[in-house]
Amino acid sequence: MKEGIRHRPGGFSSERVSGIRIRRSSIMKQSRSTQVTTRNRRGVASVLAMMFLVIFGSLAAAMAVVASGNLRTADVSLRVSRATSAAETGLVYGTWVLEREARRFVVMKGEIDAEFATDLWNGSWNVGEQGSVEILDPEGYVVDSPAASIAEAVRDAHLAGDHSEVIELGDAGLPDIAEDGTLDVRPIRVSPDANAAWFRLRYEPIPERNAIRVISEGVDREVRRTLSIEVALDKRIDYAIVSPNRLMIGKNVMIIGPLGTRYGENAGELNGGNGDPLDMRSDIRWLSADLDDALDRFEELVVANDVDDDGRLRPGHPVEGDDLEPDFVDLDGDEFVDEFDLFLDAFDLDESGGVVYDTELSGGATSEFEGVDDQFAHLLDNAMPDRNEDGVIDDDDTALGYRDGILDSWDRYAKVQGRLAFAVERASWEEEHGGSVRTVVRGSVRTDVDEAAMSFGLDDESLRVVTTDMFADSAGYFLEVADAGDDFEQQVLAGVAAGGAAILPDDPEHPGYETTPLGSSNPYDLYLRPIYRGITFENVMIPVGTNALFEDCTFVGVTYVRSEALCTDPNWNYAGALEDADPDEGFLIRTRFEGLIANHPVLGEVPDSKLLSNNLRFEDCTFLGSIAGDTPGEYTHWRNKIQVTGTSRFFSDPTDEDLLAQPDGEQLQGLLEDLPDEQLVEMQKSSIMMPGWSVDVGSFTNEVDAGDLDATPRADLRGVIVAGILDVRGTALVKGTLLMTFQPIPGQGPLYYDGQADAFNTTIGYFGPDDGDGEGSDPLDPSFTGFGEIVLEYDPDVVLPDGIPWPIVAEPVAASYREGIR
Repeated sequence: MKEGIRHRPGGFSSERVSGIRIRRSSIMKQSRSTQVTTRNRRGVASVLAMMFLVIFGSLAAAMAVVASGNLRTADVSLRVSRATSAAETGLVYGTWVLEREARRFVVMKGEIDAEFATDLWNGSWNVGEQGSVEILDPEGYVVDSPAASIAEAVRDAHLAGDHSEVIELGDAGLPDIAEDGTLDVRPIRVSPDANAAWFRLRYEPIPERNAIRVISEGVDREVRRTLSIEVALDKRIDYAIVSPNRLMIGKNVMIIGPLGTRYGENAGELNGGNGDPLDMRSDIRWLSADLDDALDRFEELVVANDVDDDGRLRPGHPVEGDDLEPDFVDLDGDEFVDEFDLFLDAFDLDESGGVVYDTELSGGATSEFEGVDDQFAHLLDNAMPDRNEDGVIDDDDTALGYRDGILDSWDRYAKVQGRLAFAVERASWEEEHGGSVRTVVRGSVRTDVDEAAMSFGLDDESLRVVTTDMFADSAGYFLEVADAGDDFEQQVLAGVAAGGAAILPDDPEHPGYETTPLGSSNPYDLYLRPIYRGITFENVMIPVGTNALFEDCTFVGVTYVRSEALCTDPNWNYAGALEDADPDEGFLIRTRFEGLIANHPVLGEVPDSKLLSNNLRFEDCTFLGSIAGDTPGEYTHWRNKIQVTGTSRFFSDPTDEDLLAQPDGEQLQGLLEDLPDEQLVEMQKSSIMMPGWSVDVGSFTNEVDAGDLDATPRADLRGVIVAGILDVRGTALVKGTLLMTFQPIPGQGPLYYDGQADAFNTTIGYFGPDDGDGEGSDPLDPSFTGFGEIVLEYDPDVVLPDGIPWPIVAEPVAASYREGIR
């Protein structure tokens, strides 16, 4: 052993110990290296963790910011939505208030121009220049002092409301009408909550427009939204016929527009005979015996199953569809079974879905209906020429069924295209009639989807009461124009000098007495008329007591008929009446009521009231303008009567295509163009302005050109036709509104001597005496010559003549809706 080196017993040698130390040192170094590496890796993880923490924290913060922004955006959006909804609610409410209050103003002026609209709003109208204005009592509230303008009426309506409140500075002083007519009213909350959204309204007249702008500002906290719409002020009669007497609508008469009658609401008017407010006949009847039998059975089903009173039955309906098949099928595919389907079943021989009536127009197809009722076919195929409603009649309309020689679904047939309105209650009518109204009101009725086919029990404003005494000064303009023309005798002399003729009762060539009404199976008087033939009159006033026959005369401008207004004595109709006592074809003239005298409040006894009245007949005459007359104090149809017969024509528009199509169209156009523009405008408002008169248009016997139905003379009437009672027969087109004024009251006027209210009716088409038309021709008579062809079409755009008392209509203009004011 070496010195200095010791060995443990049983231990390691120094060399081994040294090796061990070296290995241990290496291991310790490796361990320290591993620890350093581990510590390095732990630092990276920490850094990454911190980075993710920062990122997620940032994301969380960003999401919090976004969420907060979304909440604010959602809250603002909700407020915007609530404010907009509040503004829309206010707009609806404001227009409703304006519509309701405007109806209270009944005006005589016909055209509501910008000036008159502004005057109505401000209460500044001139009675002398613009006519009287009646202001009806408000509905649903009471005022201490009546409104003097529409603006005041709207203000009072808002004052009467329970929901307005003071919200902002200045609201306490509202409502307020500014000097320029602007009306501001207090705001209204849309719900009872304290912080609910609200709206405020402003009404402002629009300069040079017949309209009021309604502005609604909706507010929800600090968010405000403004909407506006224009509401036009107009005067419009929303009916094709309005009458206080009963209506009779015959076969081959098509009505495009609503009908309304107040007949039946008064005692003594309804009865089980002819006392029905409306008697309407089917167009499909009297075409064949088999079809009549089928129509009888179908009408029984309509009475039993028609739940909506439109005269049509729906095959798929649980009630209306009962018992239809197999006899009655929807052949035209309109999802209804009506009379037209029965017509197709009877005459559509090749089952093509249409009935050919004109071979030429149909392009050579075989006729299936020729000679059966050509006027019915012509009526249906020619109705509604502008089928696509684009303002032009062209090949596109022919493609839609106009004048194509075929009767099919494209013709959209309905007896009435509009609603039927009655003042009488349904139960009262049916009780007196002894059955359903559908047993006397026949034919299909097509209305808009939101309208009932029949309405009963309508009040005075929904179906306005019209009486003759409302029209005492209605013809003022026409009187003024006629008075400015040459007097009647001067025009007669000038006309005779120009080649016309005046045949007086004492002249040898005079034909003698004429019955009135001419052609009636029950005439009630005789007239020895002066006859004026081939004379042109211009702006003429026909003197009282003329009682003439005008043959082939032309009336340019206004034809004004004078008559005594104070004709209220019950004997006025009959004083001086004559009758033919000869049972043969000759005349044995004698007084009909011997010793009967009428009394006049100024003139005293009147033995012959013909001298103070005017019963006129116009045969084959041309009217380039309007007929008007004095308003009689009582309906005296024996004395104050107008008959328009033969091929008489009415025109007032020099650009009228029907006028230009006449053989003398250019000459007639020239005569009209020579009249002042103002007069043309006024005449186009009404062809006939004869309130309280009896007016007959057309003959009691149908006159038709069988070889060319287009050449059949047709009476064209335009605008608002005003008469006491009007009868239209033969071939006619009436575009506008028929406004009847005579209300038959038992014991008064012509009903004084036990007259019956149901004997006085407005008749469109042909009816016989058994139907209640005492003057009419019996369609069942072998000598009957046909039912004619009549279209009565309501024109919503017609401008009313002055003198008709009718309420203002306030109608929102959809195209004027704006977000914002302008």
